[in-house]
Amino acid sequence: MSQNSIYVGQLVNWYETYPDANVISSKGTGTVIEKKNVTDPYDPYGTVKYKVFCHQLKDTRWFVKPYIEKHTKEK
Repeated sequence: MSQNSIYVGQLVNWYETYPDANVISSKGTGTVIEKKNVTDPYDPYGTVKYKVFCHQLKDTRWFVKPYIEKHTKEK
């Protein structure tokens, strides 16, 4: 498993943006509960989507990179 991979069960930071601007509307921490490879005829490499249980929202949401990243401890 590579250092940059995100896996099921991992604690992550997630970010949501406003639909009309690339400005963060909400963010928080969550736990990855599902990982899915999605194919698209316009993207030959495909996309990896992550289903995350968002702790602050108490709900699940789907995220793709760069709107999800590994959680790191703040010093």
